[in-house]
Amino acid sequence: MEFQLLSDKPQAGECIAQHNNYTLALALFIVVGMFVSYLPQHFRIIHKGTSEGISPWFLLLGTISASSSFLNVVVLQWKLIMCCKILDLGPCVESTLAIVQLGVQFVMFSLILILYLLYFPANKIVIALGQQHVRRFSLLPARTEEWALSLMIARVVTLHLVICVLVTIGMLAIVGGPEHRATSSWAAFLGITSVILAIIQYLPQIHRTYKRKSVGALSIPMMLMQTPGAALLTLSLALQKGTNWTTWIVYAVSGCLQGMLLVMCIYFHFSAKSQGHGDFDTAETDPLLAATGAAPKTQNYSGPGNHLQASGTSPSAASTSHSSNPQTLA
Repeated sequence: MEFQLLSDKPQAGECIAQHNNYTLALALFIVVGMFVSYLPQHFRIIHKGTSEGISPWFLLLGTISASSSFLNVVVLQWKLIMCCKILDLGPCVESTLAIVQLGVQFVMFSLILILYLLYFPANKIVIALGQQHVRRFSLLPARTEEWALSLMIARVVTLHLVICVLVTIGMLAIVGGPEHRATSSWAAFLGITSVILAIIQYLPQIHRTYKRKSVGALSIPMMLMQTPGAALLTLSLALQKGTNWTTWIVYAVSGCLQGMLLVMCIYFHFSAKSQGHGDFDTAETDPLLAATGAAPKTQNYSGPGNHLQASGTSPSAASTSHSSNPQTLA
């Protein structure tokens, strides 16, 4: 078995700087656009003070998919990374823009998960005292199932990232680059994992949004930018040297599903607005209330602080209380 250490210097003939104005401009535009497109979602969660309406399963699948896709392109373009040892800064950056693109994608999506946990609705963290079962040998209040699930998802995402990074470093350091079968197989595994998760990534969020019949903390401007941006990213990655279908197909699939979610959110936004409701109002039935046959609850978050304004109200009362709190697309 041939061993190749990270410190090995590539041969000069293996690193030929190639320049293409069109590919470079497209790649740079996508990097900037990708960074900017996530800002409305970050701002919306912080500004509204809640992550209500975002599915934790959507964040789990999306974060793992993004990290797998990023490590996939790192492995496939490892030779280009090593060429930066002998290339100037300009050609080095230009040849590794695909890695930068997917790195930005991973970081910005991971920030949504972090903000989701930081701004998790306060009224959904601990079960109300009147609804808690007797807990022996514990003085701590019981967590809600959704909050416990969110914490578990955060642990799974962290563990997955640590393991995949360690395996990737080990494969590149001990086995070698993607020209070796074992390393190429690992890259293919990461790429296929990313594709599979991307196919189902938006399904939990689509289901959650459809069930709530409201936008919640989702940002429509983000999706308006990212849906067409997914098509450009797919084209850009396909044109990059050293990538294959496992790198870019994930963005083609996720772009189509995100477009479906976008259409749904636009419909629910204007439908709620026409009825005098806000984006956080929902007729989703609380599981505890559903078990007792109680009426669905209507929620309304009035801004930072996660203050639940109305619960268990009638449709007429909810309409009156919500009419003074119009929501915007921000």
